[in-house]
Amino acid sequence: MIIDCHGHYTTAPVAHTDWRARQIAAYEAGTAAPRYPVVSDDEIRESLLGKQLRLMDYRGIDMTLFSPRASAMAHHIGDERVSAEWARVSNDLVHRVTMLFPDRFAAVCQ
Repeated sequence: MIIDCHGHYTTAPVAHTDWRARQIAAYEAGTAAPRYPVVSDDEIRESLLGKQLRLMDYRGIDMTLFSPRASAMAHHIGDERVSAEWARVSNDLVHRVTMLFPDRFAAVCQ
């Protein structure tokens, strides 16, 4: 078995990354963050099938230790509450990936 020990969810659904932009804007405006959007299992599958899973197959990778996109973690933005909420929704999304593709991804948290 070939295991990639350092993979990031670089193709996360647009709704997830758009929410982060709105969360930051709300923090900067001093208002409450918007509710996190519903991201369907189909959106998650679509974000991986023709992209990260295709590359894993091409490279002969059986399993990836998978975490949120590193460049998007940005713990320096906002305060503890903002960072904790962002970490939670990002980790939850990675967990959902591992539930949909348990033989291909193992979760690593932010």
